[in-house]
Amino acid sequence: MIRGSIHEPLSICGGSSKINCSFAPEFADYDIMSYVEAILALFAIVDPIGNIPILLHVAEHTPNGQSQKAFNTAVVVGVLILLGFSFAGNAILNRVFHIHLADLQLAGGILLLIIAIDHLIFGTLRRSVMVTGSFSPYEIGCVPLACPLLSGPGAMVTSLTTLKSSGPAKAIVAIAVVFGTLWLIMRFIEPIHRFLGRMVCTVFSKVMCLFIAAIGVHMIMSGLQYYFTVPK
Repeated sequence: MIRGSIHEPLSICGGSSKINCSFAPEFADYDIMSYVEAILALFAIVDPIGNIPILLHVAEHTPNGQSQKAFNTAVVVGVLILLGFSFAGNAILNRVFHIHLADLQLAGGILLLIIAIDHLIFGTLRRSVMVTGSFSPYEIGCVPLACPLLSGPGAMVTSLTTLKSSGPAKAIVAIAVVFGTLWLIMRFIEPIHRFLGRMVCTVFSKVMCLFIAAIGVHMIMSGLQYYFTVPK
């Protein structure tokens, strides 16, 4: 005789059932870590602290007392560029060119590696954003602050890769957190620069370049793995 009833509720976690629910904490930890990885990858590319000297230099070419307008414009335009490129680029690559994620990882990894090597050795990309003359804060905020300094090719491809590999939620959260932090740094940029000094900002920027290079290599290896993995 079978005891009990088939209509009795089954207790999944914490009841008499033998079902193992220990995977739940690990899954939650993995999900949190994937958000952290997306944020750190974009933070390394945007490099808010390392870019402080460049931001101050560019701000000197705005009319007196309007540098904060340029910074606010840069944050808003930068967020719009990354969101627009991520979602529109994802749709175009999928529906028009049929680009696979591995293709994007290979191209993006090579691009990030080139950017990191240039920042570490030559510095030509960063010197290209230096301006001369006087411009309105909205002009300075759009070009060169928003693009190419903050939302340049590296940030674009990182956001797009995050969206394709981890989903839109993680891409949006990474952009929001990084540019929210960037806005706070810009809001208090002068006292932060006085506290850290130019040397600390430069060293921090070089360390971030190492992270960018490592991210680029990881993306390249992930893309190559798709093509060279032997099917079982």
